[in-house]
Amino acid sequence: MDERAGDRAVGRRPARVRRCGISFPLLSVTQGPTISIPGSIPVTDTRPTIAGDLGRCALWVVWQSIRLPLFLFLLVLEPVVTFVLGALALLGVLTALFWRFFGPPNFPFFLMLGISLGFELALIVYRKLLRFLA
Repeated sequence: MDERAGDRAVGRRPARVRRCGISFPLLSVTQGPTISIPGSIPVTDTRPTIAGDLGRCALWVVWQSIRLPLFLFLLVLEPVVTFVLGALALLGVLTALFWRFFGPPNFPFFLMLGISLGFELALIVYRKLLRFLA
């Protein structure tokens, strides 16, 4: 058998892959499934480019240069912020309860209670921000 006959035999029949006893054409295995959506632009190459890698790296460096100093600054202030916001929340709730039972009848109880709970909510947001930046 000469080489041309072998080439013609290979050229007529596409390569096949056997998986679990089932034979698949090689093209369907290497290309993967394709979905045709009307009006969409087919993406042929999704590998990252050098420019994309450099851009991603530059954004990462910028994010780290912002994140780390901000995290350290907020971490140093964390005991003071926790004490002040926690104390304001507790004193606000106690003051609201005191004036509700012993104060004038038109005292804005729910407003005072809402402001006090807002201080506690600010403390929760502060701690979530620290966890996000850590």
